[in-house]
Amino acid sequence: MSDYYSPPPLGLSAGARTWAYLRDSGGPSQEKSVDQQEEETLAYCKRYNFNLVNILRDVARSAGSVVGRDEFMKMVELSEDKSIRPQPILIWNFARFARDFDDSIFYLSTLRRSGIIVHSLTDKIPEDPEMGRIIEFLIHWGNEHRRTETSRDVKRGLKYLVSKGFAPGTPPRGYIAVKVHIGEKRDHTPRIVSKWEPDPVLSEYVKIAWQLRAAGKSFQEITKATNGHLYTSLNSWHSFFRNKSYLGIGRSGDLEVPDHHEPLITWELWEAVQKIYDAHPQRGKKGSLNHPRRVGTPRILSGFTYCLECGAMMTHNTGHKKQPWHQYICGNKDRHGVTACKSRRVSSSNAETQTINTVLNKILTPEYLSEVIEETKKHIDSTIEIERQIAAEKRTLEVLDIAIQRTLNTIETTGSQAAQDRLKQREAEKVQTRYEINLLSLQLATAQTEITPEAMNIILAVWREQFNTLKEAGNIRDLKAWLMQFVHRIELGYNQARIFYTYPMTELVNSRFSPSVCGAQAKDILKSMSFCFKTCVPIEGMIFESPWGAKAILSGMAFYLILCQGVSNMQDTRNQRGARRILDKVVS
Repeated sequence: MSDYYSPPPLGLSAGARTWAYLRDSGGPSQEKSVDQQEEETLAYCKRYNFNLVNILRDVARSAGSVVGRDEFMKMVELSEDKSIRPQPILIWNFARFARDFDDSIFYLSTLRRSGIIVHSLTDKIPEDPEMGRIIEFLIHWGNEHRRTETSRDVKRGLKYLVSKGFAPGTPPRGYIAVKVHIGEKRDHTPRIVSKWEPDPVLSEYVKIAWQLRAAGKSFQEITKATNGHLYTSLNSWHSFFRNKSYLGIGRSGDLEVPDHHEPLITWELWEAVQKIYDAHPQRGKKGSLNHPRRVGTPRILSGFTYCLECGAMMTHNTGHKKQPWHQYICGNKDRHGVTACKSRRVSSSNAETQTINTVLNKILTPEYLSEVIEETKKHIDSTIEIERQIAAEKRTLEVLDIAIQRTLNTIETTGSQAAQDRLKQREAEKVQTRYEINLLSLQLATAQTEITPEAMNIILAVWREQFNTLKEAGNIRDLKAWLMQFVHRIELGYNQARIFYTYPMTELVNSRFSPSVCGAQAKDILKSMSFCFKTCVPIEGMIFESPWGAKAILSGMAFYLILCQGVSNMQDTRNQRGARRILDKVVS
């Protein structure tokens, strides 16, 4: 045994019950590291006459975390038992114990609070307690710093290899790694790297799998068509169809290198498959309307209907199997029981029918549309005030342009970091100012908008034609998307409901539904319309049926006008009287 090992600390005598913890990180250079540590530890215990009763070994385990280090965690757990607790635990050095600073401090403190001495054979720790603690802290910090540097250097090396067309790691299914000799190391051993090339057999199955998926085939059908040569588990296909390596892209961390190796698919095929992936409710685009239950059993009002009593999202229920009754129920009550909310179940068929009828017969009418437009224009500030605000914002924009130019000159001259931070702030202010100008311009255009009755009739005809087409097709999801153009939110109760409406004037041109009547003429008119508003109106005369046949007619509720820009909050008495007048005309 070498003489440079640290002698045992004071307080350890011959015959002390001793444990040893040994670890290496794996790799060709550390094949016998644990064995060598064990050999030296046995010699150390023999020299100082320690009773070594337990050796814990973590082979090929990183010290950057305790995850996966089963023997390490076993050591900590066993140390809680006083009957078998050792006096010292010997380690080769503190880097073998942990390379994470926080882990080192935490677990060393845990063991020491149990009266256990953790002794490093090779780290020189002064006998003085205060100085020894300082040196030990510096060792832990150095171990973590070296781990960070090693990780950074390895990642840099991997990125360099990928950028040169080489491919470290295991190739994806359908490729094989071909060894390439690119020179010699300093010790004159050959430097071998890999390049990916298509597997003569599996690459053809890869192409077949992507083509089948683009055609909408299921994972089970693809597995059967490829005879299980690629995967036999259906779960394996998820990562397979998200792997950009099949486009010929090499990746290392955030680095992507195009034309890194021979692609097996085209970008068109990739995009077709990703479109199918994104359309799936569980793995694609997230949001309330993409919940799997709303896709599997779609209902027209699900996803934007809330309980009138407590505000929780309403859920759809089909009732008992023997006596099915489609209904909407408060989600809070459905999850937590009848005491959670006092609301009652509502017949889904009546709620959906009456909601659509209200939209068609009361909202999508020239009279209602013209009244709302006029009322909206009343609540917008005078055009003189809006024009004054626009002029002020434009002056602010000019000042920001001058300030940005001056800041750029300062950066070119001095390279000041503070100037660069100030430039980002100025640019953000410029973006905000432009937004304010656009918003004011929209309000100004709204106040000046004049729409003829003929134009209104064309617009309403487009929307009604969309509804008729979707209703005939029987597609619930598309019908819901159409309804959500006009209904922003529904607050549903047993015998009353509140519906928030919006007119999608400017959005209709870019709608997913193409107008089928007066197409070009309607688009030209819609492009010239720049107002946007929301209204909340009652459902007058809606009838809900309970499972026992009882009926209740909804009473009228107050009408609220809400501008998208937040121009009016409808709090004052004058606005409420004006809203009441519109309500009387709508429901009369």
